[in-house]
Amino acid sequence: MSYKAVHIICDQDLEETVSFLLQEAGYEGTSYEQGRLIAYCKEENYNRTEMLELLANFSLVPEQIADVVDENWNASWEENFKEAIIGEHIQARAPFHPSSGYKYDIIITPKMAFGTGHHETTRLSGIALERLDCEGKAVLDMGCGSGLLAILASQKGAKRVLAIDYDANCVENTLENIQLNKAKNVEVQQADSVNQLTEKFDIIVSNIVKNINLRLLPEFVAKLNIGGHLILCGFLDQDLDEQLKAATAHGLTLVSKHIDNNWLQTEYILA
Repeated sequence: MSYKAVHIICDQDLEETVSFLLQEAGYEGTSYEQGRLIAYCKEENYNRTEMLELLANFSLVPEQIADVVDENWNASWEENFKEAIIGEHIQARAPFHPSSGYKYDIIITPKMAFGTGHHETTRLSGIALERLDCEGKAVLDMGCGSGLLAILASQKGAKRVLAIDYDANCVENTLENIQLNKAKNVEVQQADSVNQLTEKFDIIVSNIVKNINLRLLPEFVAKLNIGGHLILCGFLDQDLDEQLKAATAHGLTLVSKHIDNNWLQTEYILA
């Protein structure tokens, strides 16, 4: 299988946002080293015009576009993969990184799945979930990516964790990471909604793009226990009013919000 490797000269303060948007556009992995972002996309999914338009929003242009085979790009991505420190108590690391003694030590196999702890939305979601009492609770991780948040909920004592993603690669990577961490009480499903579920949850964390979060909002409310917490991420700070209007209309009360590099994380309670 062939991939396109798009090399971009990019400041570090833009790297995570551009990486996130490229992965949302179908790119399967990125690496960053010494001011150069490399984004990998399957050749059949590669759209040069869309890529150029996305980069133009940040006044960026590709330095080089190269063809690589599967094993070469994945080796390069793993070589440049760095551990992520999330808040004060969480370390997300690859198996080849040593543990640094953090309270929550999460091992993530570096694959194509989003959610390695490096992007602001994953960090914000992880910090918000870490603040909540998960002991004996039922937790839903929607858009689980690598399974990092589901594993965190398990390590915090959740009695039941359901991790859902529409992407088969994410489901596979989450299952692998669950086994790697020996995470208990975690189930993984491939789906793009929660309508099919018959159970309710005490905590729902959804780190996905704005439009899908808004579409799924009534489903989240229907699956949330009274007094339950809903953590939303994937919005920009400028989206707060729109999000708050939709959430309030569904009986949710905003209890906290945090912003990191223009990315917004909110926490609601269902009264």
